[in-house]
Amino acid sequence: MKLLLITGGKHPYEESTPVMTAFLKEAGHDVTVSEPAGELAGDLGGFDAIVLNTLRQPATENDFSGGQRSGLKSYVENGGGLVSAHISAASCPEWADMNKITGGGWVLGKSWHPPFGWFEVFIDKPEHPLAKGVSKSFWTYDECYCGLDIQPGIDVFMHGVVEGEDKPLGWSHKYGKGKVANIALGHAASSQLHPNFQKLILNSVEYVTG
Repeated sequence: MKLLLITGGKHPYEESTPVMTAFLKEAGHDVTVSEPAGELAGDLGGFDAIVLNTLRQPATENDFSGGQRSGLKSYVENGGGLVSAHISAASCPEWADMNKITGGGWVLGKSWHPPFGWFEVFIDKPEHPLAKGVSKSFWTYDECYCGLDIQPGIDVFMHGVVEGEDKPLGWSHKYGKGKVANIALGHAASSQLHPNFQKLILNSVEYVTG
């Protein structure tokens, strides 16, 4: 598959994006990595899916432009696949369509997480296409997101536990004609080197392009 991997922002993408690029390529995908993300405002017809490993904010002067937002929205609405990793859904905080497209995710100023460290992840629906070949439970060194914006109608299949409460960490849904997968794991290179994280992302690509 031809994938457009958007990166950049206030997160350790200099560590994580090379890891993600490598395992996607090892799986046979053709990956175009872009930090400026100018492709979003152009012809996206040559890409089978867009992968977001990025945080776009006015504060860091890398927020998507109007043309980039329109391009992303139109691409997914018209059947393009989208994979959103970790905090990517918090991009464009003043653009309400972002969380509608991704199915929800981190909300700047509201969401939170315990300190970066070890925690257990649980697969609620082993039959879900994003969970194929993933351990039913596994420990990872990452951030367990809490207080996320969860949009109606999404299909949550994975969670962590914080203070005795289940915290959704992965889901799929449809936006227009397009399929979308959101994996809230993947903070750093160490997180993205985890074989179950990589399997989740590879499953996500297969799902959104299928």
